[in-house]
Amino acid sequence: MKRAENAVLIDAARTVPVLVFGEVLVDAFPDGRRVLGGAPFNVAWGLKGFGQDPLLVGAVGADADGRRIRDQMAAWGLRRDGLQTDPAQATGEVRVDFRAGEPRYDICRPRAWDFIRDEGFGAARVLCHGLLALRGETSRKTFAAIRERSAGAIRFFDVNLRPPYDSPDLLRTWMQGADWLKLNLDELKTVLGEKTVSFAGCEAHLDRLRAAYGVRNVLLTAGAEGLRIHGEYGHAVCSPAPPLARLADTVGAGDSISAVAIDGILRGRSAPDIAAAAGRFASKICGLHGAVTEEKEFYRHE
Repeated sequence: MKRAENAVLIDAARTVPVLVFGEVLVDAFPDGRRVLGGAPFNVAWGLKGFGQDPLLVGAVGADADGRRIRDQMAAWGLRRDGLQTDPAQATGEVRVDFRAGEPRYDICRPRAWDFIRDEGFGAARVLCHGLLALRGETSRKTFAAIRERSAGAIRFFDVNLRPPYDSPDLLRTWMQGADWLKLNLDELKTVLGEKTVSFAGCEAHLDRLRAAYGVRNVLLTAGAEGLRIHGEYGHAVCSPAPPLARLADTVGAGDSISAVAIDGILRGRSAPDIAAAAGRFASKICGLHGAVTEEKEFYRHE
């Protein structure tokens, strides 16, 4: 058998329905808690809770945090064959602080997820990623290869701007042609260079964004104001956001919306159903300290 044919077979064997690419890390809170996190990790965790079987492609160090991440992924039933161990780098860490109730992030660098190697994986149905994991050249090249193998998959791009790792050039490159672009109201203003954009009056701005970058659908979040789906998939608004039973923190609320949306897309649910379910679930997440829980019943949603 020719070498090229071998390569095709390897790629086919490593093509999965749902692939989530990027950072997995530990969120360090002011009170000393160390909670598993990273937007791609949070999305993969939520998808598994909803009954999907995502592959998380990322990297951790050969340290205590890395071992803990592997152990908790195994306990949750998440596949670990896409999670690399880099003995030369530490597991990702983000120091979380709060100002006026909103989280602020000090993202340590370099970390293992800056050096994700290409191991031949691809996605058949959904490829989910963010901008942050593309800050490092190694991981960026790996993701470009994964994207090329995943030409038939829906690409769900969660902008997730985290200064100073929010290069406008990288952002413009990866927004181009996204099937789904998820961002919040502040990020929309940044992307469009606008000083003010209201949630109620944002549809023209979303149309402008879609036209400029060839984006098929936008998922816009706006905290307590709610969220909106706008594009070829349909149009739907959940506003205001459902009331909170209690507020612990808002860490991971946006990631939970991404997980609900991807699950809904995979199941063929309508835009209004996805928007309503995402709003309800995000309000539940705000009752947690951190972005995920090991309580399986928590992930039951209509």
